[in-house]
Amino acid sequence: MRTGNREPIPTVAEAVTKAAAICDPNGEDTAVRGLIDSFEDDDRPISAVEDLQGELASVEEGIDPDGENPAAEMTVAAAIWLSTNPDQEHHHRERVLRESARLYFHDDPPRHVADWLVGLRVD
Repeated sequence: MRTGNREPIPTVAEAVTKAAAICDPNGEDTAVRGLIDSFEDDDRPISAVEDLQGELASVEEGIDPDGENPAAEMTVAAAIWLSTNPDQEHHHRERVLRESARLYFHDDPPRHVADWLVGLRVD
């Protein structure tokens, strides 16, 4: 953030909604929709959530207990990345997905997520 720039801190709902729009732009994935629905009323500033990753991952695991939905996993990853880079949602989708995967999966996403990213032409 530049000096003098007072952008508002996004809420949990805003971060999840923006991440979902990046990971499921057509709104067709039911697990991603479940994440949106679960957090739609969460108006806490993302900076006030003690364990954002834990909360998002817990809800995602409840929606996708087998952990086989890459769009849902990447929605969590993107929401976490956007929480520390709130001005980045305007950048290219590929950049947000690439950086989110690097952060969330420590540069080693599971095969189904890596394949999903390759299918989207994200390296």
